[in-house]
Amino acid sequence: MKKYTHLLFDVDNTILNFDAAEEVALAKILSKYGPTLDQESLHATYQKINRSMWHAFERGEMTREYLLDTRFFETFYIYDIMVDGVALAAEYQALLAEGHEQVEGAKQVLEALCDIPKYVVTNGVGSTQHRRLKDSDFTQYFEAIYVSEELGYHKPQREFFDIVFAESPEIIPETTLMIGDSLTSDIQGGIVAGLDTCWFNFHHTANDTGIEPTYTIESIAEVLHLLPELV
Repeated sequence: MKKYTHLLFDVDNTILNFDAAEEVALAKILSKYGPTLDQESLHATYQKINRSMWHAFERGEMTREYLLDTRFFETFYIYDIMVDGVALAAEYQALLAEGHEQVEGAKQVLEALCDIPKYVVTNGVGSTQHRRLKDSDFTQYFEAIYVSEELGYHKPQREFFDIVFAESPEIIPETTLMIGDSLTSDIQGGIVAGLDTCWFNFHHTANDTGIEPTYTIESIAEVLHLLPELV
């Protein structure tokens, strides 16, 4: 039975409910700048553009800065509304940082795993992620917090994990487990870095990516079912 000595946790939709934070922040932005538009249609348009751009970012086809500064401009442009994409990006990030709802069971899991060193590895904006972790009182559970903006690389890039391993040399890839909700960033990144992986299927969707995690769970509490293999 394999023993894991260290755990790497994603943040969004793994320990903090990004969907809830996004829903509130996005509703405020869309209603403010497109008050006469059908909000459901506007929301769907944004989500389609946002998903497409994030996938392109993960493939290395665009920078994080371009993604953040352009997605709102592209959304409103479809409706012939001209907005300052950079200004909206800053306004949205400020609203997003206010959202720190915990994923159900996350706190109990982190407390139960108190004897195993844990690290945050997240794609996102540094100030936003640090504030959300602090406001949720989750910072205390982690040895270190690694955010893509601050590292200059993002999951699933191998360079992201190389920096994590260099700055936390106690982490041994062969005995470390990567836990996250994204197959294309968390799980693929973990595989590229030589880690075992645990896919938290937060949205309960089928895996048609061809990416194969070591474990699959449907709730974060199920990580504790792996305890015989974790300790």
